[in-house]
Amino acid sequence: MQTKQSLRRELKISRRNIENKKEADKKIRENLMASDFYKNAETVLFYAALDDEINIDECIKSALSQGKKVALPVCLDDSGNMKFYYINSLNDIKTGFFGVREPDINICEEVADFSSSVCIVPAIAYDKQGYRLGYGKGYYDRFLKNFTFISLGLCYNELMMDSLPTDEYDISVDYIITQDGLLKVI
Repeated sequence: MQTKQSLRRELKISRRNIENKKEADKKIRENLMASDFYKNAETVLFYAALDDEINIDECIKSALSQGKKVALPVCLDDSGNMKFYYINSLNDIKTGFFGVREPDINICEEVADFSSSVCIVPAIAYDKQGYRLGYGKGYYDRFLKNFTFISLGLCYNELMMDSLPTDEYDISVDYIITQDGLLKVI
């Protein structure tokens, strides 16, 4: 099996070359917002997508307009530690660590209570067991280790793998949403 590093490089290229990316993103957004997990969540822990990730800004705006609490992560250091902060609009986001868009902690409140939350987890790729190939820093694995509510991975159909290399620190998500809909991990 390939190393995570080489697979990460290969799959990032595949992700940049997804055909009809805007249409695929739209379908994934629609499937996310149609899920009962999303509909029933009082708080949604989103991420601010990078250019080649699934764009979920419309989901963030929609959740805010529906009166849901919306939070995004802030990477605190280079050791994989992050915290979530509530935002009131996309205007509360600035470019932070690693060039990632994140909440401005000078104006946003830190999330202290994760009850009634659903966590949307970014990845380069997922496998059928719910394991993800992320960016290699372990931010989400550290967070999900202590997160007891539903976690949803978003993934292009083309980047769903039968299996990915994992190690003892990897945490799987509960469900994955693709263009085809909601998948329960096996």
